[in-house]
Amino acid sequence: MAREAKSHVRKRRRGCISGCLTNILLLLGLAALLFVGACVLGFVKNDPETGAPSLSLDGVTGLSNLHLPDVSLPENLPDVTLPSWAYGVSKTGLTVKTLRAGDGEAVLVCADGYTMLLGGGSGMGVTLTGQLLLCGVSHLNAAVAMSSQQSQIGGLPLAITLMPPQYLLFQDSQTKGAAYNRLMAQAQKKGGIQAIVPQQGLSFMLGRARVTFIGPARTVHTDERDDGLSVRIDYGNTSVLVMGSITASGERELVSSHVNLDADALICALGGSEEATCTEFVSAVTPSIALMTGKSPANAVKVRLTRAGAQVYTAKEHGVMTLVSDGQTIQIKE
Repeated sequence: MAREAKSHVRKRRRGCISGCLTNILLLLGLAALLFVGACVLGFVKNDPETGAPSLSLDGVTGLSNLHLPDVSLPENLPDVTLPSWAYGVSKTGLTVKTLRAGDGEAVLVCADGYTMLLGGGSGMGVTLTGQLLLCGVSHLNAAVAMSSQQSQIGGLPLAITLMPPQYLLFQDSQTKGAAYNRLMAQAQKKGGIQAIVPQQGLSFMLGRARVTFIGPARTVHTDERDDGLSVRIDYGNTSVLVMGSITASGERELVSSHVNLDADALICALGGSEEATCTEFVSAVTPSIALMTGKSPANAVKVRLTRAGAQVYTAKEHGVMTLVSDGQTIQIKE
């Protein structure tokens, strides 16, 4: 009996030690995840003298108890409350933030507290949704599938599951892969999400920002990427173009369609690849700021934009990039 009692005590001790180690490892994992997220979004900066990392909250804007009146899309959207710790998102004005999205692209838009996600990037969306949470987003008013490609919408199914939007806007492309089918199935399963296929010229209000679909000019192309959506955002006297996965051929179609392309800021198609942002398109847009979100932006595109008078920023050099506008001026938030 004494031997069995001692054995039982030893097993309990081993179980307690094992449980403690598991809890410690979980806490260390959570701390590592929070540290990585803080680094991604600019909370952690290196001391210029010692090189040691330090926590910086300079970019945090208080957003507690924010309640906004209804706006239409075209029906009423619910009031939005953003938490006080939201990073890089102001309770007033327009914020357009490029997110880390693997091999694809994802852009968060916040206008007067109302939120919209453009694209979903590659992968299953864990990194994407983590960044949205770190930005203080708990609800999306609208989500836009800029393309039907896996690399551009892979993270959207998880995003609309955790943060169900009232509206899902998508292109009914001729090519529908696994990611597209998963997105549509998840939207239907979630319920309460109104799916819309926008045509060129369709617009709606997001807070005080007007969102207009400028492309595609037509919907049947040899290259399926040109079936994708392109968006114009006007806020006061400022404007931003988000071009998605369109190629130079699709851009020339937009120029020929005489849609309004003149804008203050441009988020380049295909992350700044040589396959897009052609000379004719740059001349029509004449941006003062251009963002290239790809891992390997083309130097020729950067030169083309610089010669047109644009100040060019790349994800390779700046990571997550944020545009802010008060309706009168638009600038990059360092």
